[in-house]
Amino acid sequence: MTRREAMKLLGLGAAGMTLGGYTATAQGFAKNETINIGLIGCGGRMRNALVTGLAPIPGAKIVAVCDVYDDFLRSTHVTVGGRDRDVFQTKDHRALLEQKDIDAVIIATPDHWHTPITIDAIEAGKDVYVEKPVTHKLEEGPRLIEAKKRTGRIIQVGAQQRNMPHLIVLKQKLQSGEIDIGKITRVHMQWCRNTMPYTQPNFRITEDQVDWKRFLGNAPDQPFDPFRMRQWRWIWDFGNGPLGDLMVHWLDATNWLLDLPFPSQVVMSGGKYGRKGDMETPDITNCIMEYPELDMQMAYVSSWSNNLHKASVSIMGTDATIYFDRGRYEVTPQKSNSEPLAPVSESMISGTGPIGADFYSDYKGATLHLSDWLTAIRENRDPADNVEAAVQAAAVAHYGNTSYREKRFVEI
Repeated sequence: MTRREAMKLLGLGAAGMTLGGYTATAQGFAKNETINIGLIGCGGRMRNALVTGLAPIPGAKIVAVCDVYDDFLRSTHVTVGGRDRDVFQTKDHRALLEQKDIDAVIIATPDHWHTPITIDAIEAGKDVYVEKPVTHKLEEGPRLIEAKKRTGRIIQVGAQQRNMPHLIVLKQKLQSGEIDIGKITRVHMQWCRNTMPYTQPNFRITEDQVDWKRFLGNAPDQPFDPFRMRQWRWIWDFGNGPLGDLMVHWLDATNWLLDLPFPSQVVMSGGKYGRKGDMETPDITNCIMEYPELDMQMAYVSSWSNNLHKASVSIMGTDATIYFDRGRYEVTPQKSNSEPLAPVSESMISGTGPIGADFYSDYKGATLHLSDWLTAIRENRDPADNVEAAVQAAAVAHYGNTSYREKRFVEI
């Protein structure tokens, strides 16, 4: 199936992928009324993916930016047009949320700020797009779900696979029974890169450029450290390592495709085998999740020193295997051990690029996901990656990290 055929099947025209609900029936917004958006956390993900992903969507306007680091704040302010029009800028997200003209915010801060700022935003009457993982600690999940139910605001979490055309088609075919791979016994997830040899970066950032206390937020008090600030994904106080950064993408997608419950047991091993230095989280991981009621096991592996098969998932059934990544899915029938490997029986490719690529060039996953969020705001409905689903995926990552750090099996 071609991408064009998939768009036709899904009822999406070429423009329909990026309209963002601009022509949808109004639910609090007039048909052509602009949604004003504030940006909170203006690092690389915000500038390089979310701002560019939002750009093609009509009916959305960035009116405010917030970051604790002067360079990110200034550069993002210029990028969104601050030289030519009035764009509010601040280091304090609370000041941004006080702006009455802001309807919604996009949050791309370090992980430890995701839940606190999301709750602040929805309590201020703003709808939210927040990067994954939606929580930094296990106990944040119930608080976030309660706040969402209490305020009724729209929250989209940034696991954008749920809006990728080939995975929407795959989901439909699994639900209808058109694709049936038999009894599923194992799911293998991986996100492997080859970035060796690793050289620890030296960031030339001075403390007077950063509101360090605001960066720390609920993290333990500690001296200013530009390395820990810029490499926060791999520091436990601020990030969740490979499980929170990457596994949640595949776990959320697989939960959605197969309608999976929580696992009953999680165990993870790994270590810093390649990335020595001040990073705290492992660079090699092997996380196992058990589903005894389904007679199924799920595994996630990551590596920074070998990228064979790169970023991909294999759903293994007794009759066939489904392979998917961010640009394709393939179904390969099973044959007996004595026979040659069967050829792919069905596939769909959404984008151009090598198998297992982090991103595909033919379509923009961020644009599709942001578009779904804006449509959900206009239609007053849940977006594709709702809070409950995102909390589940993040929680499993937290269980895996607990297993690794405490060297034990975690029973759920």
